Order: sequence, then structure tokens, then C-alpha cells
Amino acid sequence: MSDWLPEPPEVEPRAERAAPKPPSVRNIVITLVCITLLGVCLAWAFLSMRAVMGVGGSCASGGPYEIATPCPDGSWLIAIAIPVLIIAAMSGSGFASTIGAPNQLFVMWAVLFGALGWNFFEFAFEDGVSISFLVCGVLFWGMALPAWWGIGVAFVKLLRNEPRQLGWWAAYAVLLACGAFLGLAVYVLAS
Repeated sequence: MSDWLPEPPEVEPRAERAAPKPPSVRNIVITLVCITLLGVCLAWAFLSMRAVMGVGGSCASGGPYEIATPCPDGSWLIAIAIPVLIIAAMSGSGFASTIGAPNQLFVMWAVLFGALGWNFFEFAFEDGVSISFLVCGVLFWGMALPAWWGIGVAFVKLLRNEPRQLGWWAAYAVLLACGAFLGLAVYVLAS
């Protein structure tokens, strides 16, 4: 070869590909705990919002001023539900990606905005028609729609390519429901 061209690298024989490592039990447990926490926090957010909307949509508690509408018991759980919901969805998605499980952020996004939109629609028609609640319901369902679309696309892709992964979706559904019932029980105790 010429002096100005680099020498080609020596080619080593291809090593046998190592078998993929099985998923970590720790990552599986954290993923499942996070999806259960999502169910708990979604129930708290849904029920707390309903309680506040039941007293007119706004309330206050504590402070030196006279309070016209005190907050219903249990409505304080929304202050815990939203941050825990976001943290659980983000960390759950991170751990889920290491074990091949579905993304939990889409699940949280779809269910949260769909459920809260339902509350707006239901209360929009309680006493006549409340245009503000109706508009909010449309906006919330509009925000939920892309997440439901993403879940649908992922689900169809999963059915075509890896139907054995349906176990994760079944586990998510069961644990979300269990978490929602646990959240309901805690909400009832707090109320």
C-alpha cells in the first residue's frame, strides 16, 4: 500500500452472539409496582376532581380568610396523585423499556385525560348545559386522543410482530384495575 493511506484494520473473526440476558426481576417488580401506582393515583385524581366539581368547581381550605365553599373531604388527595402519577409513569416507562414492556406514559396520558374529560362532560349536563365544562371536556378528550391512537398503533404492531407480548397488556390492565380499587378504598377512608 501507499505510504499516505492508512492500513486497513485487521478483521477479527465474528464472535458468537451471546444469548440475550433475561430481564431483571427487580426491573419487572418496579414496572409492575409503577403501573399499580398509576391505578391508585388515577382513581384519586378522578374522584377528587368529581368531589370539587360537585361543589361548583372551586373550593378552598384553611387560611385567614372566610371560605365560601370548603373543599370536600378527600379532595386533598389530588395534590398527591398528580406528582406521584407523573413520577410513576416516567420511572415505570424507563424500567419497562429495559424488559420489553409497553410504555406507561401513554397509558397514564390516555386514561388521565379520558377520565377527567368524562368528569367535565358529566358535570356539563348536570343542571342545564355548562358551556365551560363542555369545552373543557372536549379539550381533555382531544388531549387523550393522541395517546389512545399511540396505544392502538402499538397494540396492532404487537399483534402482528410479537403476540406473546400480550401478557404485558393483560398484566397492565389487571394491575391498573387493582390499583384503582385500592385508590378508591383509600379515597373512601380519607373522605
